[in-house]
Amino acid sequence: MTNKNRDDLLHRINPPEPRLLYRYNPVRSVIVTCIFLALCAAAALFLLPRAPQVNYVLAIFAFVLLFKLLKDCSVKVWLDWPNLIYRYRSLFRRIDMVIPSWEISGISPEITSMWRGSISECLVLEAGEKKFVITPYYSQQNKETAMLMDEIHRLPQTRKQAEYEIELERRVRDGDDGKLEETARETVWCMLEMSIDCPRCDRPVVVNGPFTSFICPECSETIEMTPEIWADLLEDVRDEIADDTEEGKGSRSVIWGTYNTNLYYGRLKPCCPECKRDFDMENEYEGGDALTCIGCSTKVSVEPAPSWFDSVFEGALLIVGAQYKQTVKSTADNEISPISFTCSQCGGAILSCGEERTVKCEHCGASIYLPDELWFRFHPAPKKQRWFVGFEAEVYEWDDDDPEEE
Repeated sequence: MTNKNRDDLLHRINPPEPRLLYRYNPVRSVIVTCIFLALCAAAALFLLPRAPQVNYVLAIFAFVLLFKLLKDCSVKVWLDWPNLIYRYRSLFRRIDMVIPSWEISGISPEITSMWRGSISECLVLEAGEKKFVITPYYSQQNKETAMLMDEIHRLPQTRKQAEYEIELERRVRDGDDGKLEETARETVWCMLEMSIDCPRCDRPVVVNGPFTSFICPECSETIEMTPEIWADLLEDVRDEIADDTEEGKGSRSVIWGTYNTNLYYGRLKPCCPECKRDFDMENEYEGGDALTCIGCSTKVSVEPAPSWFDSVFEGALLIVGAQYKQTVKSTADNEISPISFTCSQCGGAILSCGEERTVKCEHCGASIYLPDELWFRFHPAPKKQRWFVGFEAEVYEWDDDDPEEE
């Protein structure tokens, strides 16, 4: 974790004084605890002088309160853009840290105790592998913590982004007005892995491409995915990949909306699903609807991005690795011969080609529902796989050499 003496901390050219964002003061907790301790002492000395067992219980209770009193802390958080200054004080511990914003992985409540359905939470700031207490008694109604979270979300998500803003500030100060070259456009690749919960059977349905409908392999329900739903799911992904995500990095997200969605995305180049070799799209792809891996000869689909997908990923050009079989009702594979199984009503033999999930027994006329083992032999469920979106994004370049460090 970063300490305030590290040389690689970033600071603005003419930084203002750090601004206090949040303060937790334990005065009320200390006063309440002291009152209870005084009541325990008064009860032990004056009210119950001849009841040693009761005094023993009161002594334990007073010891717990005293320990809590000593553990009470004060917390202050300042903003020294692009860093947070964190200060924690208690009788047992003192912490002074300078935390760059890109090292912050989250701020969330954490359960501290549970008793008969009553839950106590504290709010912690996660940075690297460490957690820093913001408030030991968290409530969602706390406006100060809500404002702190908003401020943290506005900070740069990467060091590169912070360096860019600091350099732009320096050039404006020097009268350059942040002169940059014409913004160059280059192809950026976004990797996606997705699955949604079927609204009918709640089973996961993999989303292996930018399609407007999917078939649930479990219940055969048609799931509509309109461009508006896609835009809600991937609302900020495009800009995050283009502006804030380093090559080879990614994020996970769970989205609760029209469909409950598990999403994993990152800034990665297309790769072979078998040997994991990265494709050199500029030199290896020569057009057509497929790309053959020169390492293992695996064919990977390549298609132009649908026109509607531009509203989701502005500048989308190519889709690599999409699984187009998800978009139609599946029928039995012609290479699989009819399979015989036993009627659960009369015991007669039934032949099925897997065209329909429900078949009629020729002997007793009963409608028999194909078991999962047999159905998925005819119709293997698609596996979740990565697919890639290539889109054009603006890349800023300074009009001269990199500036010397301040």
